[in-house]
Amino acid sequence: MGEAMTGHDGGARPTEALLGTPFHHSTVARMASTWWFGWGGYVVPDVYTDPVSELQAIRTGVSMNEMSPIPKIEIRGPEAAACVDYLITRDASRMQVGHAWYTPWCTGDGKVVGDGIVFRLEPERFVFSADRCETFFRKETVGFDVEIDDVTDDHGILALQGPRSREVLEAVTGESWADLRFSRFRAAVIDGVPVTVARQGFTGELGFELWVERPGGERVWEAVASAGAPFGIQPAGEYAIDVARVEAGLILISADYTGAGPDAPSADAAANPEDFVTPYELGLGHCVKLHKAADFMGRDALAAEHHRGPSRRVVGLTFDVEGVVRLFLDAGLAPDVSPRVRWDHLRLRAGDDVVGRASSVTWSPTTSRLIGFGLVPVELSEAGTGLTVEWTDFWGRELGDVAVEVCEYPFIDLGREAG
Repeated sequence: MGEAMTGHDGGARPTEALLGTPFHHSTVARMASTWWFGWGGYVVPDVYTDPVSELQAIRTGVSMNEMSPIPKIEIRGPEAAACVDYLITRDASRMQVGHAWYTPWCTGDGKVVGDGIVFRLEPERFVFSADRCETFFRKETVGFDVEIDDVTDDHGILALQGPRSREVLEAVTGESWADLRFSRFRAAVIDGVPVTVARQGFTGELGFELWVERPGGERVWEAVASAGAPFGIQPAGEYAIDVARVEAGLILISADYTGAGPDAPSADAAANPEDFVTPYELGLGHCVKLHKAADFMGRDALAAEHHRGPSRRVVGLTFDVEGVVRLFLDAGLAPDVSPRVRWDHLRLRAGDDVVGRASSVTWSPTTSRLIGFGLVPVELSEAGTGLTVEWTDFWGRELGDVAVEVCEYPFIDLGREAG
C-alpha cells in the first residue's frame, strides 16, 4: 500500500505500510478527496466529498460506513461461555445465540481495559468487536479450555446508518427487518454472498452492521450501493462518523479514556494512566452486574466503588464558541472551529485549580454548538456548572482560557429507533 497518508492524528505513523479492507476497491472508486485515515494497520476513507454532507446523510437519510478495521477477537471452545462471563461485567449467562451486547471489561482493580460489542455466534463461540485486547484476554484466561484468535482481517464490516437504513437493507436482501431488535443479529444473503446483519451502530441513528467474509466484500458493497441509490445513499468517512458518535454521546477508547490493558491501541494515541477509568466514571454502571452468579474481573474493586460512589464522572460540555474565536483573532490567527473531533485533551479549571480535562471536542453541525466530553470530580458534574478550559490550537499552542459549561448528553435526540 505504500506510506500512510492520513487526515487524522489517530492514524498510523508515516513509516507504516497500510492494508486494504475487504471493501477497499469500492471505497477507492468513490473517493473525491485525498483524505485517507490510517486505522489499526488499515487505510480507509476519512472524507469522500465533505464531512458536513456525509454527516447529514447519517442524520437525515442513509450512509454507508466502512468499519472493517475494528479489531475482532474470537473466543471459542468447551469453556468459552464461562470464559466470557469471567471477562465481562455483564451477565453472559443471560446472553443467547444471536445476541450482540455492549459491555466493558476491566482489570482486577476495576479499570476499563476496553468496551465494545460481544457477539454470541454459537453456544461456545464469541467474537469481541472492540479495540485490541488479545494479549489481555490470553493473560487473564489461563486455565479456561478455550482458543483465542484475532480474526480482524477475515471480516469486513459495512455499517448502514440513518433513518432510511432499514429500507435499503430490505431492498438489497428482499426481506423484512422490522422485527430485528437492537443488539440482535441474524444471517442473510446479499447478491449470493452470506452476511451477518447486526442491529448496531456508532452514530445514534437507526442502523445495521453487515459482516461479510473478505472474499465477498466488494460484491456486497456494490450491491448495497446499487440498492440504496433510489434512497439517496451516500458513503460517509471516518471524519463524519467521529462527529456523529460525539453528538450521540458515545465515548471512544483512546479519545476519551486510556485502556488499562497491555495491548497497544489501534489508534496512534499515547497512554496516560491518569485516563484509566472505571465503568462508573464512564457512566456505564448499568453494564456492571455485581450480583451475577459468576465471578468476573474487577468484581471486588467495582463493588467497593459502587458502595462509596465514583470520585469522577464523564459529563457533556458546551463551549463558548465566540470566546474561542476571539482567542484566535487576538493571537493574529484565523479562527479554527472545525467539526474535526479533537483527540487531544484540554485542561479544565475551576478558578485557579485544574480539575479535569475535556476530550472529543468538536463543532456539531447538527446542533450548531461546540461540544465535547469532560472528566471532572463528581461535585462539579451537575448540569449548569461553569468551568474554564485552557484552549490550544491544533498544534498545541496555548491561546488562553474560554468559558465552558457542564451539560447533559447525548447532544441530540436519540428517540429515532436507534435503541
